[in-house]
Amino acid sequence: MSDLYDILDPWDNVALPVVYAVAFSAAQKAGGGRVTRDALQQTLEFSGLPRHVTGQIVLTADTGADSLAQRDFNLALAMVALAQKNMSPTLESVMFHKEDLPVPELDGVETLISSSNMHSSMPPGRGRLDAPDDPWSSASAGPGAVASSTAALGSMSLATNGTETASLPANADSTKKEHQQRTAGRDSSASQTFVPGINMDELQWKLDKEDVSIKESAERGGIVFKHTNYEISTRSFSSMVVRRYRDFDWISNYLVTRYPYRMHANIPPKGFPDNRIKGLTRFASAILRIPFLRRDALVIQFFTNTDEFGHVLKVGNLDMEAEDIDVEDELGSTPWPEVQQTYAAFDDFYAQVARDEERYRTQITSLEKIARYKQAIGDELNVYSDTMRLINAPRESVSGSRKFHVQATSKRTLDSNLNELSMSFSDASLLEKAHGEVQKTISAEYLRRVYDVVISMKLMMDRMRRMEKRKDIQRVCERNDANRKAMAQLNGESPVPDSDRSSTDRLERLLREDAAELQLLNHEQRCIEARFYLELARYKCYESFLQTHYHGYIEEQIKHHTMTLNAWKQALSTADDLPTDPLGFIS
Repeated sequence: MSDLYDILDPWDNVALPVVYAVAFSAAQKAGGGRVTRDALQQTLEFSGLPRHVTGQIVLTADTGADSLAQRDFNLALAMVALAQKNMSPTLESVMFHKEDLPVPELDGVETLISSSNMHSSMPPGRGRLDAPDDPWSSASAGPGAVASSTAALGSMSLATNGTETASLPANADSTKKEHQQRTAGRDSSASQTFVPGINMDELQWKLDKEDVSIKESAERGGIVFKHTNYEISTRSFSSMVVRRYRDFDWISNYLVTRYPYRMHANIPPKGFPDNRIKGLTRFASAILRIPFLRRDALVIQFFTNTDEFGHVLKVGNLDMEAEDIDVEDELGSTPWPEVQQTYAAFDDFYAQVARDEERYRTQITSLEKIARYKQAIGDELNVYSDTMRLINAPRESVSGSRKFHVQATSKRTLDSNLNELSMSFSDASLLEKAHGEVQKTISAEYLRRVYDVVISMKLMMDRMRRMEKRKDIQRVCERNDANRKAMAQLNGESPVPDSDRSSTDRLERLLREDAAELQLLNHEQRCIEARFYLELARYKCYESFLQTHYHGYIEEQIKHHTMTLNAWKQALSTADDLPTDPLGFIS
């Protein structure tokens, strides 16, 4: 952490409240003249926060030195203040809120000043907590990661069962009890878990599951200009329909129009026919994984109606309007300030998504390279094995002394064993090729599905940027203020001349129109912010699939290397049986 502050000092040009200095003096007194880890832990007990939260704050602020500098102590208090306001107590949140940090509440902390040797009343190591269920333990410290640590995103709870309190000297007992009573209501508020109101159907996070099978139809469509048809079989609907690429493209555009503020599947480009079936399969399977898309009437028609999709669109009564969002219903108990705080970090989230995009693209490229290398290794091993086979060896010369051209026992043994070695090398060649194919078709494919999720999030955020209403709201407000001032000037004239009555009526009409427009714009902006909050939570949930991916990848590596090791052990046994006596080859 000290390295970080050599570059970024959060207290540069920041005026801190007096409670920071009071608390630091109290902690120094409790630590016998210096702020130790235990003294900091005891100081934070007066925050009223759960024990595991203060423990994690101590771990974050601790530099590993014998005592904490005032700068690091201030960092701990800043994180306490954020946690007391149901915000994320992380380095990123402190940096993000450095200009508007809340004031930490440490009722009764001054009692530490009149206490002595308090640090000795705590058992050794008491300040170091291991909280396996600590919601902050995975907080990222990368720049721009404010959003990833926001309390809105992770079903984060500050509640704990059996909260512990540090032992206090006798003269501080009454103060501590009074402090706990005053902060009981705040603890109750801080113990709430703000879980975003998203459908937690597990199917949507299982990117390895496919509900759709697509193959190219033997019959091509069209009379003059032929096009490729695709047969789509869906297990959940028990249906088989025929669609063309244009139909997939239409349903993709429909999803963007109908659900502009949601993540949904991405259609592959038309210009890559070799990979199109794989891409269309990913696209169709992604649609059916998402609960709200699986229930969409037109999506159901796309996967079940055996008529040509163009005919379905002509006769159907389609709802092409963007979905309307009931903000209060979807957010549930989530406080609106949490939503606003999350949306305020929009640019930080966008930067994080861009980094995710680059990371997964690099991983996919690496796996594809590994797959090609494996194929190349397999090919070269196969070439190597061919040269070892007796059938490919040059014939013996018929000239010269017969003694040196008659196959000796060692030579016959060598040829026989080389044939066996050739088979072992051939087996190793097949294993390398198979491993390369697995890397390309399974491991890289799974990462492509994660990559598709990242791209979906990025495209959704791009749409939100284009469609947000904050500038429009500001414009209408400025126009409304100007009209109100003009109205006030007209109303200031008494009586109002008949010639100005039309101006008054016009201004009243404009004010009514502005009020209606402002109400609509505010509703649309609230919908964007609420949907961003919910979709961001859903985006984070997709990271749970990484366990499936990496477990499968590592398991496949172990399986491959075990089989390869067995193959080479068999080859080693054969190599050990090769004759070693030089004279055995000439007699």
